[in-house]
Amino acid sequence: MSERFKVGLALLSTYTIWGSTYLGMNYALQSIPPLHLAAFRFLAASTIMMLFMRWRGAAFPSGRELFGGMAVGMILLGLGNGGVVLGLHYNIPTGLTALILASSPIWAALFAGFWGMWPNRREVIGLVVGFLGVIVLRFDGQIQASPVGFLFLMLAAMGWALGTVLIPRVKQSSNAYMASGAQMFGASITLFAAALITGEQGAQTVSATSWWAFGYLLVFGSLIGFTAYSYLVPRVRPALAISSAYVNPMVAVLLGTMLNHESISAYMLYALPLIIGGVLLMSFAKLKKQPIAEAAA
Repeated sequence: MSERFKVGLALLSTYTIWGSTYLGMNYALQSIPPLHLAAFRFLAASTIMMLFMRWRGAAFPSGRELFGGMAVGMILLGLGNGGVVLGLHYNIPTGLTALILASSPIWAALFAGFWGMWPNRREVIGLVVGFLGVIVLRFDGQIQASPVGFLFLMLAAMGWALGTVLIPRVKQSSNAYMASGAQMFGASITLFAAALITGEQGAQTVSATSWWAFGYLLVFGSLIGFTAYSYLVPRVRPALAISSAYVNPMVAVLLGTMLNHESISAYMLYALPLIIGGVLLMSFAKLKKQPIAEAAA
């Protein structure tokens, strides 16, 4: 199986799977508190991932590799996914949540500048267009009704972006699956600590719907989707790795409308082309500088 094919398969996985996880989290949150949901999801996924790979003969990460993976996971998933579940908990609809998270590549381009990868002229245009979309969203009535939820989602977008930029720059296991497991383990520790500090109580009873949703998030969102993403990041530029952000919102909006009876506001219709257009401008600008074949070599 060629490297190009593996990269394409990983991109397809992140494009299709992650757009559906917003609705999955919404269902799971019906009877599971947000921080506990994310913490148990990543603890279970990391345990399964690392034990399975050890059974397959892979070595556990060294102390330095484990620490590096956990540190990345605390930002990428602890802040990234923790912010998402809290935003949903504060009644931000799934489609709108995904659209806010679509701004992640914009933040990634800014954070990459700290390592000398400052946006070029075309990317700056994409940044400006994308940020205009975020500003438009701020006036959405559902955001106005839940400013705290919006704040958590913006922090999630920044955490996901910063974690993405850090992945290839922090010493981690050369085995992508072990590295993913370490990242998810670090995220679970962060989320359990946040639950303890905030006094969040665990679920008393969990509905069948929440259990099914939790299982979906564990298998598809974490074990399959996140592994595909971790495989991509060291092999392609950040803008391409995070390009699922302009496909996920459309999947999430479609599923939210069909299955969760969510409405699409005028502000969402205005913001969608701005945010996704900005991300596309940035991605194409970077790909013009470095083709996918070279990035994946």
